Amino acid sequence: MPISPTHRTGVLMLAAGMLLAIAASASSAQEISQSEKILFQSNHFGSIKQSTRIAYAYHQESAAPDAFDDAVTLTVTHPNADGTASVAAQFLTGSHAIAIAPIDHAQGNPAILGFLERDIAEMKRLTGGSTNYFRKRIRLALAAPEAAIKTITVNYAGHPVAAQEISVRPYVDDPLKERFGKFAGKGYVFVISDAVPGSVFQVYTTLPADHSAATIATTMTIQQKEPAPKKIAGPAT
Repeated sequence: MPISPTHRTGVLMLAAGMLLAIAASASSAQEISQSEKILFQSNHFGSIKQSTRIAYAYHQESAAPDAFDDAVTLTVTHPNADGTASVAAQFLTGSHAIAIAPIDHAQGNPAILGFLERDIAEMKRLTGGSTNYFRKRIRLALAAPEAAIKTITVNYAGHPVAAQEISVRPYVDDPLKERFGKFAGKGYVFVISDAVPGSVFQVYTTLPADHSAATIATTMTIQQKEPAPKKIAGPAT
């Protein structure tokens, strides 16, 4: 399903909205939630000491023609002493691609925001709801102190590693949830591990067991890391 130019730049708006919500919490009596700290205020690239490429497999499960497999690639360069790094992201390809501008001093992993923006675009297409409304519901769910966080073990590069799993269901208590049908029970799960380059092991959506074939579920899972390729000079002219 092609994404419109509005949604191609929307990931930057989502990032700004997330950060503004966190800033608002910090300036008010409401504390920043642990989920927000883990997803947006941690140095996800702090363990990277050299130029690195991080690849994710992206799978969208649905009835044809909406099902597809694609890839997300981050090129991480110039690791800084403060745990940030320069990051360029290629989030999906072809008609599915979402543009994410390069970040000079990235703290959080932009693949999280790309995943959410792609999902929000699909929610808008399937339900007719507002993009900003879906963004707001996700922000509120992550800011809520009752957002579920648990410690789990995942397998990365053939070894078990510790991870934190954050689970939210933004629409289950939504006053307008009847408009969303079976999407009202939709959840988002973020699996974060310091042992994984870029800290994001997996992000996926969950759906009620009786969801229909028209409902879309997506998963983004880390595949590998490898040195970023050196730039090859073009032919002499």
